[in-house]
Order: sequence, then structure tokens, then C-alpha cells
Amino acid sequence: MNDKLGITNIKRRAWVFAAMLLIVLSILGSCDKGKKIPDVSHINPELKLIRFEKEMYDTDSSEIANKAKQIIEEHPEFAEIYTQIMRERNQRDSSQLFVMDWLMRGPQLKMLYDTCMVAFNDFSSFEKQLGSAMQYYQYYFPEKETPKIYTCITEFAYQGFTYGDDILAIGIEHHMGSDFPAYKSIFPNYQYSKFTPEHLVTASMETFAGELVGENVEKNLLDAMIQNGKKLYLMDLLLPHTPDSLKLQYTGAQTQWTKDNEFEIWSFLINEDLIYNSKKRDYMKYILPGPHSPGMPPDAPGKVANYIGWQIVNKYMQNHPEKTVQDLIAIKDAQKILNQSKYKGRR
Repeated sequence: MNDKLGITNIKRRAWVFAAMLLIVLSILGSCDKGKKIPDVSHINPELKLIRFEKEMYDTDSSEIANKAKQIIEEHPEFAEIYTQIMRERNQRDSSQLFVMDWLMRGPQLKMLYDTCMVAFNDFSSFEKQLGSAMQYYQYYFPEKETPKIYTCITEFAYQGFTYGDDILAIGIEHHMGSDFPAYKSIFPNYQYSKFTPEHLVTASMETFAGELVGENVEKNLLDAMIQNGKKLYLMDLLLPHTPDSLKLQYTGAQTQWTKDNEFEIWSFLINEDLIYNSKKRDYMKYILPGPHSPGMPPDAPGKVANYIGWQIVNKYMQNHPEKTVQDLIAIKDAQKILNQSKYKGRR
């Protein structure tokens, strides 16, 4: 089983990633040009990080029954949503305690946990990045408490999820590296590149940004791209030193192509009558992950409309410096944001 999960390669990647992270962080300053990044050094939020998978699986088999009960008592809200998710996946209509006990005894999940711990037993570098994101969160949302952040294993069901804005969950098994063998039987190959340790924090903040932006009535492509543009705008506020490629889940080359061809992408969406198209089958391919954006040159990555939505939101906020991020979130009229952004296909 360990060979199938690629544990040998993970050991080698663990120290390589740690070294590369230091190099990447040392050069990220070049990505910040033109941004107004606030000083948050005076903000010291309490980072509430719970390693839920460790509480579940760092347990002697003779103590599982008692530990399952203890976990539910200590983390009632998260245990409720977590067991509900895992119960649905296994089509079990049973009590929380039964599901938790059953999960903790499962040999497959325990082996997946053991493999994940090769890469994520030491979580300190990610904890530091999450702590930084929470500093910016408290700067922009001073009225809100920082969420509890739970790491967990969902058996590849969820990369992350929220429970209101109080709980943020991270599925660590989704970040084992693009060549992790288990992905090959579950996901299409164009998604492998985002399943890396480097994407863990940005993927988490994407999930959290979705919770902050909230649901909106989606009538057409414009609604969808502005909604996703708001999420990317929020991610940029929470992770101002992170490269755009990680936020977009693109390669460096894909990111550069998208930036270089922004006007052409916008023109394509207009000329193909996609902006106000209300048929999801026509426009979803431009906002959901995919190997390519249909009708565009081969170098065009998937979900390019989200990038355009992000630029429209950026332009709107640049034109309205009196507006706060809360004001932006409150605007549900995508057409209003487009009109007042005066966006013409260029940043």
C-alpha cells in the first residue's frame, strides 16, 4: 500500500519542498510591485489550528472508542460536519460516535494518514503562512473573529470546506505533490499541478474567500465571473505576497499568457456573445477548471473568465477608493460593478 501511495518519493520531496519554499519566499517581493500592502505587523491574531487527523489517528487501537467520544466532545461543531461528510460518502445513516469510531478503525484511512504525515507531520511553514493570512483578515475584517482552522483527511472528497466563517477545514491529502500516484485514479491529469504543498494555503484561502463572498444569484456568465473575481480579489488581500499563478492555480506560463492576452480574452467573450449568456452549458467551461478554454488558442488555460472578473473587480475598486471590501461584497449587481469599473479589457 505504501508503494501505491508513493511514500518513498514523498520523503524525498519533503525536504526539497522545505528548501524551495525558502527560495520562493525570498524572491516574492518582485510580485508585489504596484500593490498597496498594509502594514499588519501590529496585528497578532490567535491562530487556532487543530490537527484533527492527528487527534484521530495518533491513538492506540485499544483507546479508539474512548478517543472517538472525546474528539466529539472537544470539537462538537467540526465533528458534526466532518462525520456528516464522511457518512454521506459511505452511505451510512448512523450516529456521530459510530461514524467517528468506524473512521478511526479503517485501515485504508490510517494508511493514507501515515503517508500524509511524511509530508505534513511538521506543519510549521504552513502555520506561518496561515497566520500571516489571518493578520490581513483581521486588518480588513476587524469586526470578525479568526476562524478555527482544522486540518483533516476526507479521502479525496474535499480540498477544503467551511462551516460558516467560524471554521475552515483543509484536506491535506489534496496537497501531496502533482506526481502522487493516488490522484491518477481519481482526478483528470490537468488538475495534478494544483495538488502540491505550495497550493495548500492558497486553496484554503480560496475556500475561505468563497464563504466571505457568500452565495449570489447567478443568471449569466457576467454574474459568475464577477463572483469569482471577488473571491480572487479577497485572496489577493489575504495573500498579498503570493504569486498570481498560485491564486489562479495556473503554471507560470499560463499566468503570463493570460496577462498578455487579457484584451483578446475579453474581446472573445464579447464577440462570442458569452458575457450575458444564461446557458450554463455554454459558459461554465470558462469559469470551471479545465485543460483548455474552448475556441481560444492552445495556450489558453481553463477558467479564463475568472481572471477577467478579477480584473474588473480590481478596476472597480481602483475607481472607488472610498469603497471597502465589505462594500464590494455587499454589491450583488454584477452589471453595476462592470459599468462603474469602466473596464475595457486592460488593467
